[in-house]
Amino acid sequence: IYGGLMYGIGLGMVYRGKGTSGGSDILGRILNHRFGISISTSYLITDSVVVLLGGLVFDWERALYGLAVIYVSGLAAEIAFEGRAVYRTAMIVTFDPEAVSQRIMEALERGVTMLHGTGGYTHEDRTVIYSVITQSEIPQLKEIVKEVDPKAFMVIGQAHEALGEGFRPLIEPKT
Repeated sequence: IYGGLMYGIGLGMVYRGKGTSGGSDILGRILNHRFGISISTSYLITDSVVVLLGGLVFDWERALYGLAVIYVSGLAAEIAFEGRAVYRTAMIVTFDPEAVSQRIMEALERGVTMLHGTGGYTHEDRTVIYSVITQSEIPQLKEIVKEVDPKAFMVIGQAHEALGEGFRPLIEPKT
């Protein structure tokens, strides 16, 4: 497991430098380029297939250890490659969208998008606030919404990536 952790950190640094280790991650890089599958996910898929085939031929116990190492190294590679930032999406249905969005923009310094929705049960038009925040900003967002509109409805989801102003650049600078 520790070996997988160290290997994953090394792979993440190689990926960050836009390289490969010369192994199965070459196929992963191709899958990423052609189909948009993340590098770490494609690494996980290709190496898991190899280990599962090895389990058929040799020993399932070792194959399961191998899968655990692949999983740990994949997580470590993703963290080393993309960083620890965990992004969340927030959708807020409120009777006071102007006040809630203003507080989000001022307190969190995050942008908001106002979407128009219709209640499925009430058939009433509502404004839905959509915003992308970091994991650490969730408690502050909950507090803002609770203070401004205690009857609001909020859903917080997980985003794989956030690109653009306030997050990672949409276009990586050429090196």
